[in-house]
Amino acid sequence: MRQFTAALKFSFKEQMTNRFAFGLLVVFVPIWYWMIGAITSGDAVAFRFRPTGNFIQANGHDLVLITAGLNVLTMILGFMFFHSAHRSLAFDKRLTRAGLTRFGFIAAKTVSLVVGTAVVALYTTLILIAFWHFPHNIFEVWLGFWMASLIYGAFGLLLGMLIDNELVGFFIVIMLSMMDTFLQNPIGNPAANKAFLAYFPSYGATQLDVAGGFTHTFANGEIWLSLGWFVSFLLLALGIFYMRTRRKSSVVQAIAESV
Repeated sequence: MRQFTAALKFSFKEQMTNRFAFGLLVVFVPIWYWMIGAITSGDAVAFRFRPTGNFIQANGHDLVLITAGLNVLTMILGFMFFHSAHRSLAFDKRLTRAGLTRFGFIAAKTVSLVVGTAVVALYTTLILIAFWHFPHNIFEVWLGFWMASLIYGAFGLLLGMLIDNELVGFFIVIMLSMMDTFLQNPIGNPAANKAFLAYFPSYGATQLDVAGGFTHTFANGEIWLSLGWFVSFLLLALGIFYMRTRRKSSVVQAIAESV
């Protein structure tokens, strides 16, 4: 338990030291909502609500604010967790070789990811209310934001374990998150109601947010779909972390150090 507590403290410190990401959250989120909302009218937009299989007429201004929130969350949290994982990997290796268990690290990274994304999603949801009428189910809107945050937080963690070049990692996070959330928006993408978009990571989160914002339906299936994406990325990331922090035998380590 003491090792888990120590690892959890290090994990939260890794996240808190990224002042640039937190600055983007505090400053950029309301500016982004204001800019996107200012250029979008409130005309009705047909949105394919897949939990019921029907089209609903959503307010275009409010719908674009939902996709704007998803866009900023996936981009910033993917960047934040990639940056923290990439920067701390060498330090994590030293700690595990000093006796800190890898399972303690894995549990700590999971808890810090779940808690951190929940708080950031709540902040983004509260800012959303300032630019929009009160949604039908604010809890479901937050849940959709949280699901997207979990998915891209785990994806950023996975990239941090795989990619050594920071610029490449940032580019992948930004481009994937932008394309994913943009394609779900029928205002910017005429093909947003196509069935193939159900295979994209933010699909379930978008459906959850639309359900909470415009309907009285609770999208249970989309929660499990989003959690599937999150768990898949997380297990891959933690599996790679487990392998990369594996202790080498004394002979292999001596050869590596001599080289």
